[in-house]
Amino acid sequence: MSGQYNLPRIASIDEPLKIGVLISGSGSGLEALLQHQESNDCSHETVVVISDKPAVKGLDRAAKHGVIGICIPLQPRSDFEVGSDGARARRLAHEQAVAEVLDEYRVEMVVCSGYMRILTTDFLSPRLGGVVNIHPSPWGDEGALYPGAHGVRDTLAAGATTSGASVHFVSAGVDDGPLIASETTVIQLGEDEDSLGERVRTEIEHNLYPAVIDAIAEGRVVADGSRFRIN
Repeated sequence: MSGQYNLPRIASIDEPLKIGVLISGSGSGLEALLQHQESNDCSHETVVVISDKPAVKGLDRAAKHGVIGICIPLQPRSDFEVGSDGARARRLAHEQAVAEVLDEYRVEMVVCSGYMRILTTDFLSPRLGGVVNIHPSPWGDEGALYPGAHGVRDTLAAGATTSGASVHFVSAGVDDGPLIASETTVIQLGEDEDSLGERVRTEIEHNLYPAVIDAIAEGRVVADGSRFRIN
């Protein structure tokens, strides 16, 4: 599987990898990435942030750090025919609008950070290896152990003893890899979805994601069978 993925060029501090971040909400992960880029000599820079939702806090965070933030909402359903063909056409029209902005800003890698849309094969095929995501779940042989929009909730509902977060290249499936890096934490007695989710974000995601993006930009991520690893 990993052989199908073409990773971005090896960048440098002088010629950093241009990153576009896709968000749908508060952008806490975006904030962590931007702070990391400002505080370190990184081989990557965020050149544009795109939200599919208007007036979200993530756009304010981008502006605070001097990064262009753009909202690209889905067009109204009424603009498309009823049924599955219309729904697909609506998705593709939205992704085309996103792609045009990414091209305008010469984005070389797309970082999904709390982006709540499943990307189509049409969008991903020319970008495999250039789109990454972080998901709040440990990883298994077939992808995230708890995929989907409620990874932390589903972890707790399953009675699991460990939670975590995993960074992977995005495929046309839902949180199914290939994996780059994953970290876990023991679930503490009495933790609920909110408290565990906050701890996973602050203790794992906000550190793991920037570190993986560093590794990709520096050429330290290599194929390892059906997954990737960091050298």
